[in-house]
Amino acid sequence: MNLQKKIFIAFLVMILTPCTVVGSIGIFAMGIGLHGFRTGGIGTLAIITQPVHALTQLTQSEYNELSTTVVRYPERLENQKWIDNMNDTLTTKFSYLVVEKNGDELFVGDEAAFDKVRTSVHTAIATKSASFDGAVYVNGIDPVLVKHGNVYYPDGGEGCFLIITEASTLFYRMTRSFLIGVGISVIIIGAVAAALFNWLNDSIIRPLENLRFATRQIGEGNLKYSVKREKNDEIGQLCNDFEEMRVHLKTQIDQREQYEQDVREMISNVSHDLKTPLTAIKGYAEGMLDGVADTKEKRDKYLKTIMVRATDMTLLVDELSYYAKLDNNKLPYNFEKVSAVNYFRDCVDEYAIELEMKDFTVKFVSEIDPLTTVSIDCEQIRRVMNNLIGNAVKYRKEDVHGEIIVKLTDSRDSVRISVIDNGIGISKEAQPHIFERFYRADKSRTSGRAGTGIGLAIVDKIVKEHKGRVFVKSELGQGTTISFTVKKGALNKNG
Repeated sequence: MNLQKKIFIAFLVMILTPCTVVGSIGIFAMGIGLHGFRTGGIGTLAIITQPVHALTQLTQSEYNELSTTVVRYPERLENQKWIDNMNDTLTTKFSYLVVEKNGDELFVGDEAAFDKVRTSVHTAIATKSASFDGAVYVNGIDPVLVKHGNVYYPDGGEGCFLIITEASTLFYRMTRSFLIGVGISVIIIGAVAAALFNWLNDSIIRPLENLRFATRQIGEGNLKYSVKREKNDEIGQLCNDFEEMRVHLKTQIDQREQYEQDVREMISNVSHDLKTPLTAIKGYAEGMLDGVADTKEKRDKYLKTIMVRATDMTLLVDELSYYAKLDNNKLPYNFEKVSAVNYFRDCVDEYAIELEMKDFTVKFVSEIDPLTTVSIDCEQIRRVMNNLIGNAVKYRKEDVHGEIIVKLTDSRDSVRISVIDNGIGISKEAQPHIFERFYRADKSRTSGRAGTGIGLAIVDKIVKEHKGRVFVKSELGQGTTISFTVKKGALNKNG
């Protein structure tokens, strides 16, 4: 449910609930409170709207019975048992009976109550005060409604009967019922308001508070505080967008921090790798200047060593410069459609003589159709092969004859090239990271294996530009297999 619907429902509930509850509870409470009056067949609404009329109707059946009796059987008004029964019936309707004969009171159903209104009742009857359906309403502190009828006794005596209904009872019950109804209505409205507030609080206020707290946390540099999406409304979508922003921001900062750490490590590595050849160059140059190299053979040896060290430095700087261009996408790609078997066999042949001099055996194995073609940038893929074979040489086992196999296999719409060696291998922990820039599985500088830690990162980036993938399979002490794929046929991309 969206926020607009929630607000609409909230306002609808706020408007309709009080009206519905007050009306329903008021009528219900009146009905309960006036239950005694309803036994006379009078409806609750009639009691509320026309209370005096309701009082009149309340004892109408008893009045009719008495009126008939005084005509047919007037002697019954002198029968104590019959009068008691009639009075008991009237008592259930908040009324009582008074019987008079020749100015004397033969029977009074409620002495205490009649004592309070005796005078006012007789005065009202004598003066014919306000009449309602044949009954006389007597106002005052204790208002009553009086119905009366004349009685002519068999012995010639005259008198009357009075049915007196206590109006205060009705008004009291109406007031009490109203207050009860109001009280119940207030409780229910309060409960509905509390539920509504809790609903809106859970839906709007609490998520916004949580979002505000998360914003403050980000402002203070804490990007670990997560905002959970609890509901699928506008607030929930806002929380979800905020969480995506937080995750993206945290990822960027983590990447930046990792990049800065990698750069620091790279600078340290490069400094060490440059220091070694520079120290050698300086030492041999000083030897020549000091006359230590006093023969042609020594001078040639010193110059050759200086040349080798300078070449190492050039390669190191070239690799850093190349990766910078690659990382900034400033390196053009020129894709060609070439024979896979011929191209990679030529790569192996180029390295064969140099590898034999380093006590390595290199083999080329093809398990693909000789006519298979691939679309590659020949220069960039040659650098990939150079880095992979160079790593195989660099991480060889000591005093063990090196073996390198370059193997081609078919992989659906791609060709898979694997460079397999029998070197020292790579640990399981390091394998997921070896294609990250500046990463070195060998953290120490005691192995004598110089490098920037970007050789395999270059491999990974070039292969991805060829829409391929790179894989590694290795065990410590058992050698390493690094494979990559390139697409068959034409690739629609030019520099």
